[in-house]
Amino acid sequence: MFDIKMRRLLLFCAGLMLIAVVGYWLSASPVSDVAQAQNRTIFFSAGNYSVAEGNNQTVTVRINPPLTGNNTASVQYTTLDRTAVAGVNYISTSGVLTFTATVSERTFVVETLRDNVFTENLIADLILQQATNADLGTPNIATLTIVNIDDPPTPTPSPTVGGPPIYADQYEPNNTFQTAYTFNAAGPALCNITLWPRGDIDFFRFHAKANTVYQVGTTNLSPGLDTLLTVYGPNGNFIDQNDDIDPPNRRSEVTFFANQAGFYYVRVVNQDPSDPTNKTYCLDVQETAAPTPTPTQTPIPGDDCEFNSTIETACTIAVDQIVQADFVPVFGSLQDTDVYRLWVKSGVTYRCDTINLSAFADTNMIFLNQFGGDFDPMLGNEDRDRLAGDFGSTLTWRATYTGWLHIMVGPVNPPPYEESPLHTYDLLCTILDVTPTPTATNTVPAPPGTGPGIAPTWTPTPDVTPEPTITPFDFSFLTPEPTATLPAVQFQPLPTSTPVSGGPRNVTIDVTLYYDINNNFTPDPNEGIEDVAVALYESSSGRLLAFGYTNGAGMVSFDGIAATGPVRVVVPFFNYSQVVVGEQTAILLRIAPQPLPIGVP
Repeated sequence: MFDIKMRRLLLFCAGLMLIAVVGYWLSASPVSDVAQAQNRTIFFSAGNYSVAEGNNQTVTVRINPPLTGNNTASVQYTTLDRTAVAGVNYISTSGVLTFTATVSERTFVVETLRDNVFTENLIADLILQQATNADLGTPNIATLTIVNIDDPPTPTPSPTVGGPPIYADQYEPNNTFQTAYTFNAAGPALCNITLWPRGDIDFFRFHAKANTVYQVGTTNLSPGLDTLLTVYGPNGNFIDQNDDIDPPNRRSEVTFFANQAGFYYVRVVNQDPSDPTNKTYCLDVQETAAPTPTPTQTPIPGDDCEFNSTIETACTIAVDQIVQADFVPVFGSLQDTDVYRLWVKSGVTYRCDTINLSAFADTNMIFLNQFGGDFDPMLGNEDRDRLAGDFGSTLTWRATYTGWLHIMVGPVNPPPYEESPLHTYDLLCTILDVTPTPTATNTVPAPPGTGPGIAPTWTPTPDVTPEPTITPFDFSFLTPEPTATLPAVQFQPLPTSTPVSGGPRNVTIDVTLYYDINNNFTPDPNEGIEDVAVALYESSSGRLLAFGYTNGAGMVSFDGIAATGPVRVVVPFFNYSQVVVGEQTAILLRIAPQPLPIGVP
C-alpha cells in the first residue's frame, strides 16, 4: 500500500515539474521571425569613416535583431560623389550584402586613390538602399573622408613648358552659389581660370541692370578644355545653358535678357576628361541695352481673346486654328495668363504647341481637365528644346473623355507692363491620331454661341464623364519661378554599368516640389519643400541611376545622367512616379493648399 501511494505521489510531482518546464519554455521561446522582421533594421556601424588617400577603407554593415532559422535579408550599397570624384579620388563600388541567422555583420571595401597633388580633404557618400526582409536603420547614409597626405605644391619651373604648373586659380574657392566669385560686368574679362582638379566647378556672379541683354561666354580655352556654361537668375532660377557655341571650337556662350536687377550667376564645368593641369580659360560678359517700347500713358490693347485669364472666361479654340496672343495684362492685373478650351473626343490624341515666339517670349503650358482641375499627375511643359534655344511649349495627350480640354499658357517670367507687347506667341492644337474607343462614352454637349471671348453659361456635372487617366507620353513639366531661397544645385549620379542593348544618352531632369499656399499654380518664394528624396530608375531594368534631396527652393537637378532608355522619376514620400523619355525634362509637383477646420484661427 505504501509503495502504491508513494508511486502516485512521485508521478504527481513529476507531472507538476513537466508542466512548469513546458510553461517556462513557452514563455522563454523567442518571438517569431515574422514579428521580429517588423522591427529588424540594417544600418552602418558608424556614420563617419576616415582614410588616408591611397589606402582602403573597410565599411561594416549590421542587422538587428539577428535572423533566425533559414530566413535571409539583404541590402544594396553604393558610393556617391560629393567633393571626391570616382575614378580620380576613389574607386566607385556597389553591390548587395546578404544576412543569415549565422551572419549578422557584413563588410565591403572602398579603395581610395592617391593623386600626388595637393587638395583639401575630400568626401564621398556611402549609401544603403532597397533592403529586403528588413527596414533601413540609422545611419543608412555615411560619409567617407579621404584625407590628403600631400603637401601644397611649390611652384617650380616646368620641365617642358616655361613657368610653374598651373593648379588652382586665384578665384578659388568658388564651387557653390554661396562662394561664387563676384566681378564687374563692365570690367575686363577674367582670365587664367582653371578647372583643376578634375571635377572642379567654377561659380561667378555679376550685378545686372533690369531690361538689359547680356552675353556671357568662355574664351581663350587651352587645348583639352571643353566648357559647359549655365546661367542662373538672382534667386537661383535656371535661365539658359550652352556647350559649344561655334563647333569645333569648344567654348560656350549664353545671351539672355535680364528682366530685373540683381546678381546673376554663371556656372562653368569641364567636360573633357583629360588632365586639366596647366589648362586655363577666360570668362567675359558683354552688356547691350534691350529695345524698349515707346512710353505711353494710354492702356496697351491685349489680344483678341482677352479677357481669358480664368476657367470661366476661357477662349474657345478649334483644332488646326492658329491663335495669335500676347502677354499684355488687362483690367489692371499684374500678369497675363491665357486660358483656352478645346473640344476633344475620347480616343483621339491631341498636341498643342506655342509657336512663332517673339525674341522675348518664353512660355509655360498646362493642361487642365473638363472641370478646370489638374490631371494626376499635372501635365505641363516649359521648353520644347531648351538646349536648342526653342523656348516654346508643347504637350501631347490622348483624350480619355469627350468634353472640354482647358489649356493654360503663361510667361515664365512676367514682363513689365510697358514691355509686354513684345512678348507674343501663337497657339496651335492639332490631332495626331484617332483611335475609337470600344464602348460608348457620355459626352458633355458643347454650349451654343462659342467663340473667342465668349464666357460659358453652362456648368458640367462631375458625374458625366470619368476622370481622365495619363497615357504614356513624354510629359515635361514647368520650370519653377524665381524663389527667395538661393538653391545649391546638386546632383548625385550613381555608378552605371555597360548597357545590354541600345546606345547610352545623357539625361537632364529637374524636379521641383512646392506647397501652393496662395493657390496660384506657381511656385512662389518660401513655397519650396525641402529635404524630400527623389530617385531616378532605368525604366526597363529598374536599376537605380541617381538620387538626391530637394534644397531650400524645393528643387533638385540631375544633370548628365547616363541612361539607355526611358527613365522613371520617383518621389517616394508622395507616392509619385512618372516615366520620361526626353533628354531634357523639368517636373513640377504641386501640393494643393488644405483648408483649416472651422474654428481654427
